[in-house]
Amino acid sequence: MKNLTLIIMIFLSSGCGALLKTEYQRPAVVIPEHWNQRNTGTSWVAHSSHWWDTFEDPQLSRAINDVLVANNDLAAAGFRLQQARLDSQLANTNLTPEVTTSGSASNSKNTRRDTNAIENYSVSVGLSYELDLWGKLARTREQSAWLAEASALDRQNTALMLIGTTSQYYWLIGNLNQKIANNQRSLELANETESIITSRYHAGYVSKLDLLQATQSRLDQTNNLADLVQQREEARNSLAILFNRPSSVRLSERAGLDLSQTIALSPELPLTVISRRPDVQSAEWQLRAALAGSDVAKLNFYPSLSLNASLAAGSNLFTQWFTNPARTLGSTVALPFIQWNTVELTVKRSRLDVDIAAATFRDKVYAALADVEKSITQRQTSELQRQNALQSLAMSQQRLVLAKSQYLSGAVSIQSWLDAQDNLLAVENQLADIQNSYLNSTLQLWMALGGENIPEPPSA
Repeated sequence: MKNLTLIIMIFLSSGCGALLKTEYQRPAVVIPEHWNQRNTGTSWVAHSSHWWDTFEDPQLSRAINDVLVANNDLAAAGFRLQQARLDSQLANTNLTPEVTTSGSASNSKNTRRDTNAIENYSVSVGLSYELDLWGKLARTREQSAWLAEASALDRQNTALMLIGTTSQYYWLIGNLNQKIANNQRSLELANETESIITSRYHAGYVSKLDLLQATQSRLDQTNNLADLVQQREEARNSLAILFNRPSSVRLSERAGLDLSQTIALSPELPLTVISRRPDVQSAEWQLRAALAGSDVAKLNFYPSLSLNASLAAGSNLFTQWFTNPARTLGSTVALPFIQWNTVELTVKRSRLDVDIAAATFRDKVYAALADVEKSITQRQTSELQRQNALQSLAMSQQRLVLAKSQYLSGAVSIQSWLDAQDNLLAVENQLADIQNSYLNSTLQLWMALGGENIPEPPSA
């Protein structure tokens, strides 16, 4: 009867865990009304496997596929994910009893007296199991599992950031190659101009001032070209580091950007960004884990009951080692709540962890919406600027032809001709920068919408 009563008490007590569990509620966020009408292209992203292939650049696609395998930061994120999963598996061991075994053997003899040696052999096996009276152990398992989920999403976010950084450097190098080509043409024009002015100066048609201006323009072009070459070298080195390679190993590059390339979007409402973004999802799992951790911190001060059982045997003779086994059954009750001051401080601190996690989650949500807004605006701005720059380029080319003709006919000063050359170079480089900005803003929009799931590499 006593055993039945004990079993009933344990059964009833074990049901208290559900009553003491804090239910999760997603923190409220305020979404601006105009977002309900915002078109972002979410559906276009969701239905694209390897979305970066949309740029129709095989070199870029190969670079992204390679960097996802070779990058050290992504590898470290994968290792952290493996650690989190192992921690989760370790937490799951509280479902089964803890088993301990021990054995000993000794042989003792008095070295001064000629006595017989005394032998002693013993072995024991013990089991210990803590009953989950209040749901503490279950919440501990949940906390570890949610931290593992957050770690998986952190790795996903690292992969997306890596794709973004790789693409940025790839396009930057292509942009610099384009600018270098523009500057080389401009330098050739500056050399040609200086040669013409030199001939006219020696013929007495122009003053020394014209020759000095032409020479100074050539020197400026030379310095600008050297600066662009240096920037390209730095970008190449930074890109090589992402691939875990020495800077001397070069990747395939574009000679320039396609200044007319556009990427069309398929419209969809933007609120799905909240559920797609890995950093937002990770923050929510972290919040769930913090909430479970707060419950565990509180439940650690509830009474705990552990059941113990052991079986031991021993003998002075090796051949009779297991002839006299003895078993022991027992239980242990811990009452940590008597440390009331420690209880209060610990619980308050754990609640602050929840508040911090909730604030982080809200920040991630608002940051996601802001990133989408910024990327869409930048794309639209770049498209408008590109149209204007293309018109300006045609005008700059006409201006250069007219300025040269009018200078040689004596209608304008040499400064007008030099200014026209500088203007053409500036517009060409501006157009390359605008296209670079357009490509990056398109990629950033994809990342802001959550990108796509980047699978983990196969385990070694």
